[in-house]
Amino acid sequence: MKTRGAYVCCLAILAASACSKNPQAAKKTFMAGGDHYVARQQYAEAMIQYRNAVAIDGYDGTARLKLAEVYALMGDRNNALREYVRAADLMPNNVVAQLRAGKSLLEAGQIADAKQRALDVLQKEPKNVEAMILVGYALAGLKDLDGAIKEVEQAIDAEPRRVLSYTNLGLLELAKNGRPAAESALKRAIEIEPKSVDAHLSLANFYWAGQQNDQADREFKIALDLDPNSATGNRAYAQFCLANGKAALGEQYLKRNVAVSPDLDAKVVLADYYLTAGRLKDAVAILEPLSHTKDGFVVAKLRLAALDFAANRRKDAYDGLVAIFKREPKNDAALVEKARFLLLEGKYPDALAAATAAVESNPQSAPAHYSRGQALEGSGSIDDAVKAFQDVLKLRPSAVAAQVELGRLFLLRGDPAAATELLIEAVKSAPQTVQVHYLLAKALIGISDLAHAEREVTIVTKSSPNDAATHVLAGDYYVARRDAGRARAAYTRAFELNPKSVDALTGLVRIDLVEGKRDVARARLDSRLAAADAKKNPSLLLLAGKTFLVLQDQPRAETLLRDCLDADPSNLDAYSTLAGLLKTEGRLDDAKKEYEEVARRLPKTAVVANTMIGIILTLQDKHDEATKHFEKALAVDPRAAVAANNLAWEYAERGANLDVALSLAQTAKARLPNNSEATDTLGWIYYKKDMAALAISTLQQGTEQEPSNASIHYHLGLAYLKSGDATNARKSLQQALKLAPQSAFAEDARKTLGTIKG
Repeated sequence: MKTRGAYVCCLAILAASACSKNPQAAKKTFMAGGDHYVARQQYAEAMIQYRNAVAIDGYDGTARLKLAEVYALMGDRNNALREYVRAADLMPNNVVAQLRAGKSLLEAGQIADAKQRALDVLQKEPKNVEAMILVGYALAGLKDLDGAIKEVEQAIDAEPRRVLSYTNLGLLELAKNGRPAAESALKRAIEIEPKSVDAHLSLANFYWAGQQNDQADREFKIALDLDPNSATGNRAYAQFCLANGKAALGEQYLKRNVAVSPDLDAKVVLADYYLTAGRLKDAVAILEPLSHTKDGFVVAKLRLAALDFAANRRKDAYDGLVAIFKREPKNDAALVEKARFLLLEGKYPDALAAATAAVESNPQSAPAHYSRGQALEGSGSIDDAVKAFQDVLKLRPSAVAAQVELGRLFLLRGDPAAATELLIEAVKSAPQTVQVHYLLAKALIGISDLAHAEREVTIVTKSSPNDAATHVLAGDYYVARRDAGRARAAYTRAFELNPKSVDALTGLVRIDLVEGKRDVARARLDSRLAAADAKKNPSLLLLAGKTFLVLQDQPRAETLLRDCLDADPSNLDAYSTLAGLLKTEGRLDDAKKEYEEVARRLPKTAVVANTMIGIILTLQDKHDEATKHFEKALAVDPRAAVAANNLAWEYAERGANLDVALSLAQTAKARLPNNSEATDTLGWIYYKKDMAALAISTLQQGTEQEPSNASIHYHLGLAYLKSGDATNARKSLQQALKLAPQSAFAEDARKTLGTIKG
């Protein structure tokens, strides 16, 4: 320790002295310091030295190349890419710099630039095998072999909830076009250098990604015959065997990799295979000794902690993480694992704190952003969750789990178009995952792309014939096709598989009503409502309440809607439907007195009672009194979504307390992400606060959630006008008037249209 400290001190003094007299001498000293640290695998220290050298001379390509290499060794892909490209641009004749830049560009998905770098090298060195391989990979849209195998081994993006799992070949992305040219380039590399292990492995990877498994197997074996001790070859062939159902053979090559490679990764990959295979004793036999080594401590402790958690040894699991934090208080991987534990326990605020700390510790960590997205979603902050998952995709554009989560959230928010775009990419990367096909089918039905939806529905129904949700999906598809007979058959099968499925029941009841079978619909609901769990199911109660309104049985509908609010005090749809019923029957005063008495006698009902009283007073245009009751509801439960939404609207309409109104509207939106009224309230407040861009994006979402809501179109038109977009303002205002020509805002909409020129 003293020797190393003396060296650092001496280096700093020399650098400072030299810099003051001779910048080039200082640069040389910094470069020497960087080389010294790299030799000792102290990459963080080396990075500082090389950065100092670059600060003195930004045009030194060698310094930038070394800095890039250190960034790559530290796992900082973005900075490595930047420095590789700068180094290559500064040294156009340096083949090594060009190829490093090309590989880094390929990994980042900048395929055209990667290919051009390789072609430039081939102009100088026509027989450069490495350049030929890079051209082949670029033409095929593949990542480099090491990067691809590492992703297969880690599989964090495909299944982040597990310790480690092997993913499908979707992670080895293959472009639709360019296969013949790519294959030709890779074969040409072998012709030039038949004994090149890298060339054969690259062709094997190409065939593997194209599901040409026989050809891939042949090339892997040739590569390993040439070099049985190739670490990359053994790892790659092991993963190929595992992906193709040859577990015993895959294990054999993983063991050989451990035997021939001194790297820690070789042992960790074998342990992960045992974990995935359920061979926990074999995994622990590797991990336990590793946990007592300097380099293996963190990776082994993380996996052992995960095993403890899975075995319900929660204290041991958290103690394992504490041991890591004692050595590395800001270890992002341990923070992510802590967040995962807390998520599984339903402790969302604590999970959010851990995930946020992980992001702050390592902003480049995709798993950290993913965990944060999960925690935000669990906490009800849907919009922030969307942003977190989008951050994952910025770091890893092909992260399947983030694509799926975002697609699901977009569906939840009523944006099937955005969901479709993401889920199409997810299906390409995870073609064997039924859940992805299921979500894509829902999105395609949502945008009325029934031709493509049929294919996805077929895949799902064949894969999961005994899943009720599968048949509900099929029913929704047939409804969209206006095929009531097949829709009824699908919903009936779903209901047989799961008699508690509200979605299946909803489908059947709707078809009953469309076909005029009112008695059948009533009997179907009566039968389900007789079940012991019925009063605890707000979705069922809301469906029944609305249906009995259609059947003109108002007393039964009112009872069911009240039961729904008892089960779910945040159900805005139930509040609105019940309030509409009471208004239609002229019973608002009587209902208000009843709820006042209920609130007095049963304090536990204060949120529902005060919210309902506020809604009644609003309908009676007694807005000051309504505001007081919404405030009373929120005093009991600050997260009461309906009260928050309505109070936000009252504040906004008065033009006062807009900051408070915004906070309330955001609370309501987080709890009611798919509700058009909550979306409209938030968008309108953005408009009132002169935040036109946010108002437009939010209100656009509202029109997607409820296209027939004239009020949202009206508000969107005003927001467009405020932003200076007269064309879209006119379209939205005209749509509002088309939907509701006699509405309260119709006159203002017409006047506003009259002011728009052109």
